[in-house]
Amino acid sequence: MTEYKIDDEYTFHKEPKSGFWHYSQNGVMMPKKADKVYKFYSLNLNNIDALLNSYFYLSNPVSFNDPFDCNINLLDSPEDLEHINRMKTVKRNDVRDLGVVSMTEVIDNHVMWAHYTENYHGFALEWKGTEVTVIPSLEQTEQGTFVKVIYPKKLVKIKKEYPFSHRYMLTAKLKHWEYENEWRFICPVTSDENRILHYDPNKIKGLYIGHQMIDNNPSAYRLILSIRQMVFPDVPVYVVYPHPTELELYFEKVLPKQIESNNSD
Repeated sequence: MTEYKIDDEYTFHKEPKSGFWHYSQNGVMMPKKADKVYKFYSLNLNNIDALLNSYFYLSNPVSFNDPFDCNINLLDSPEDLEHINRMKTVKRNDVRDLGVVSMTEVIDNHVMWAHYTENYHGFALEWKGTEVTVIPSLEQTEQGTFVKVIYPKKLVKIKKEYPFSHRYMLTAKLKHWEYENEWRFICPVTSDENRILHYDPNKIKGLYIGHQMIDNNPSAYRLILSIRQMVFPDVPVYVVYPHPTELELYFEKVLPKQIESNNSD
């Protein structure tokens, strides 16, 4: 088998030389890297710590807001069916040996700013898609993979023995999530105490701050700017708020401030 059709939009293809399986969408191979990716954060102590110490938290999918995401029911496995039926919880996306970092290709999506920064009270970071450089810990012997999420019209089961089945389980979401344009960093973990994955802060390209943080929590805004000054001082900072005259988001660059030239004699 060299290809497997998921639906009329997505197909798995096997690379002849490497043997790796990759998605195509409408007959075109999907990109392996994004031009830019962004990570949204709500404002809480854990995310402040992650910003200060330059790390991602490798989430167990059981914490995701979509219970069908990374769901074990996406795998057709008769030998596991009895075990699944005995499960006493509906949380069938409890994948304890893997961690996921969710990112997106878009920064100007109103819904994502509302949901993932708690109505513009949080912030977002930007990377060039080819430069999301992570630093595995000693326990994390594998660096993980950075992959694009697909959004089939209907989620179907795939036989567990297929070599691409687990990638499908970890990267296929329902069609109505397509607006997120998600990319995922997926990394093995050995325990719940080993879910911190450090990144290179020198690769950050932008810091975006929701306007509600400034309006309602100015001390948090000052703290975020202080962390930026300590950890990645050359990165531009933008405040995000509704455009005053248009129905779109506006990104006001606040740092570094432009130096006005003095042309007077």
